[in-house]
Amino acid sequence: MDSAEDSVALQKRLSIDLPLLSDPDLSVIMAWGVAMAGRDISVPATFVVRRDRSIAFRYLGEDQSDRPTTSALLDHVEAAR
Repeated sequence: MDSAEDSVALQKRLSIDLPLLSDPDLSVIMAWGVAMAGRDISVPATFVVRRDRSIAFRYLGEDQSDRPTTSALLDHVEAAR
């Protein structure tokens, strides 16, 4: 839910080559079902989306440190191809 300006600043600070999106009204968080109960933020969520827009992999973490490993994520990306 960071502002667009905050996302741009983070992108520059981390030298990230892909765009970071903003969801200040929480519409995407709510539509994807990743809102954290009682807070205006999302749970850590990772999705692998196939070219046909179907979901190949979905992981919802319990807290900010609960995320899939890079290796597991890359395996899911490869399987989705």
